[in-house]
Amino acid sequence: MPRSVPISVRVSDEDAAFLARYEAPGARTPSDKIRAIIASARRRYEGSKDFTDFSELMREMVRPSERAVREAQRQAGVRSDFVFRLYERLPEMIAELVAGAPDERALPEELRKFEGELADQVFLLFEEVLDLGLTTKSRSYDPNLMKARLEPILEIVELINLSRNRKKGAGK
Repeated sequence: MPRSVPISVRVSDEDAAFLARYEAPGARTPSDKIRAIIASARRRYEGSKDFTDFSELMREMVRPSERAVREAQRQAGVRSDFVFRLYERLPEMIAELVAGAPDERALPEELRKFEGELADQVFLLFEEVLDLGLTTKSRSYDPNLMKARLEPILEIVELINLSRNRKKGAGK
């Protein structure tokens, strides 16, 4: 285990209040919380090529706003599955963009793999969002949100199908 170095630090009342409110997994005391903050800052500063670590870092960053939105929903008596799909998927997508990115010496097959992994993430999100439009009762704050946004997408899908059918017909 690395040697610990004691450090004494003075903080403002605002920073002390923040530290008291700050939540980090496994951190209970002010010292634990400061160590967690340093570890998080180090991961951001040094970068991470580990998908799981970077994904957790992204989750840490969105957790306060996600918690606030959950509380606002609870108080307002509404829920949006759409919003929470984004809180769930976007940290993973960003982690893939950063931690999964090949370096400048990447071979074409590594770049194709990276692109494929990003496409998997994006299309999984597409599928989940489209799934929200399957029910007549919207699972979003605005009951017309999905319907209004899905119309142009359905038109695009229809155009893709027409184009594919024309190509099939021309190939016969």
